[in-house]
Amino acid sequence: MVGLGRWLRAADRCDDALQLFRKAIDKGLPDDLLFRTMWDVAVLEKKLGREPAALSLFTELASCRNAFRQSALEELAKYYEHREKNYPMALEFTRSAIELNPTEALLNRRARLERRAVSKAATQRLI
Repeated sequence: MVGLGRWLRAADRCDDALQLFRKAIDKGLPDDLLFRTMWDVAVLEKKLGREPAALSLFTELASCRNAFRQSALEELAKYYEHREKNYPMALEFTRSAIELNPTEALLNRRARLERRAVSKAATQRLI
């Protein structure tokens, strides 16, 4: 089912792919394949503009040890930075991702979020 779902995703039949991915998850998969499939579903949900569904999966992937944890933390950081403008929350997710693997992009994101968090706090004090 997962393989067919990936084929459907490549053919840009996202809803059909999601349906197969979800069935495969419900039937039970080995952990590695489960986490990969959850990641695939989350990315497709995000692509289709279904943020609540994507956020739920990204949160689940970020909460346990798996190969997609850092990427999920990064996705959560992006969401809270760009959509919610919640810089402290975005910074928390970024710091967690950095603990797993301090990439240049994450270090730059942390520096930017630290500046924004300080700036937003200063602005709120003036109000």
